[in-house]
Amino acid sequence: MTRNWDEVFDVVVVGSGGGALTSALLARDGGASVVVVEKDHFIGGTTAVSGGDMWIPNNHHIAGKDTREDAIAYITALSDGRASDPSLIETYVDTAPEALDYLEAHTGYESEPHLQLDDYYSVIGDRIPGVRHFPRSVSVKPYPAGAELGELAELINRGPWVPPAEVSFPELRRGGVSDEELAKRQREGWRAKGGGLIAPLVKALLDRGVEVRNETPARRLITDDSGAVIGVEVGEGRLLGARKGVVLACGGFEWNAEMVKTFIGYEVKPMTPWSNTGDGHLMAMEVGAKLGAMNSFFSYGVIYEPFEKGRDGNPLPQMLMGLGAGSIIVNQSGRRFMHGGYTYNDFSAPFNEFDQRLPGFPNKPPAWVIFGARHLSEGIMGAKPGIELKLTGPDGQEAPEFLAVAESIAELASKMGIDAAALQETVDRYNLYAEKGEDPDWADPLQTHVLTGPDNVNIAPIAGPPYGAIQQWPGTLGTNGGLRIDADARVLGNRVPIIEGLYAAGNTSAAVLGSTYPGGGACIGSSVTMGYRAGRHVARQASRDIG
Repeated sequence: MTRNWDEVFDVVVVGSGGGALTSALLARDGGASVVVVEKDHFIGGTTAVSGGDMWIPNNHHIAGKDTREDAIAYITALSDGRASDPSLIETYVDTAPEALDYLEAHTGYESEPHLQLDDYYSVIGDRIPGVRHFPRSVSVKPYPAGAELGELAELINRGPWVPPAEVSFPELRRGGVSDEELAKRQREGWRAKGGGLIAPLVKALLDRGVEVRNETPARRLITDDSGAVIGVEVGEGRLLGARKGVVLACGGFEWNAEMVKTFIGYEVKPMTPWSNTGDGHLMAMEVGAKLGAMNSFFSYGVIYEPFEKGRDGNPLPQMLMGLGAGSIIVNQSGRRFMHGGYTYNDFSAPFNEFDQRLPGFPNKPPAWVIFGARHLSEGIMGAKPGIELKLTGPDGQEAPEFLAVAESIAELASKMGIDAAALQETVDRYNLYAEKGEDPDWADPLQTHVLTGPDNVNIAPIAGPPYGAIQQWPGTLGTNGGLRIDADARVLGNRVPIIEGLYAAGNTSAAVLGSTYPGGGACIGSSVTMGYRAGRHVARQASRDIG
């Protein structure tokens, strides 16, 4: 059958995050002609707006201090039998250090250990086998994106959640940079964190003659008579042929409300680019792809800024899980319902807990954070470093409906629309023990400190009046259910073992680590690693006659 292709390449990569660009790099270095298409105006996907860390066991920074066996044991214990394919845990552990070394050797990307960010579950000692009390996570060193990419650097996306974008996490841990140095980097277009990973990948691709086309949405996959994927329709009917294969690495489906309702079942607030609407999932389902872990997502907590708007004009979501010491989280019945988790990825699960006694879901979002006078006077305490959130308007603005302030707990409950007696009982019980630095209901005696989860170690009473409450939502850094893949990121089929010519990585694929988050950058680490394997494998395939 003769096809009327507008252009033909060996490989078409859909998406421009870390996994997508790594797959394009490996495919090009393997001798394939490659094009990258991105739906959004901005480049970089979820990676660009993230912290940019990668969780890499046995990486070269910790040579001799880690073992393959411990890393596998750690991930396996955390995945708790829910990994779509447990063998991919071994694939990841064996390949991730190699992928990291490749990027450092073949692009301008440089890494260093993320100081003080040990494995997330190290906060409970050695309860989880294989845990490490030092960083397996690597951070991006700042990159001169403006000098290397010119105006194109402005297209690399940035988010409000890990400021400042020009300063690395290790620099912040060491005390930050001077105001003068920060201003210089901002003028010159430097990028750290997620943008500092994306920028050198884009530069490496441009140097190799690979075009990254923004505002080019993929519409559908094109198959031959055997069901093999041989191309992609993009934009307004433009057909791109792929002699070797198509890589789908175009994010999750957290901005697709219908898919979230269908697969996750309750509302979660995204902190990712709006373009993550499940396009890759839908296109692959149409050609028979097998799915896995579709009810799972990378979690965080979301509290909206009362007086600051985002780019879309709506209240700005911030990555917050409670408000630290002197606050508690309650459901809509005025009852506490969570410990909060040892990491942000644990935070959202209690919102979907089913109570047989109702029956129903007593913790359905939104919940409320209850706090006292100190928070109102000093702003947020115990929150994520680098984030500022004020609870009082700069010009005396009236508080939005998701923020309530009152002179008593009973009045506060009335404004929140929940039972006053229940909330009073909850606060009184919490304060009774908090005065002694105790929390017998939800504290974990084995937890020694906090790395990234809510501050559930430092206990302080809710002191007022006045008292305040602000809505707390489950949030997501991206869904992690998607297309089932093999060790080379080839997509598995429902009717055939492998859908020939189709690959997936990142949040378009089912999470290779079993939906766990063992340490900082586990999401990007697995995306880049499987993108590395996808690009390497697709480049080695024979060119097909696609008409």
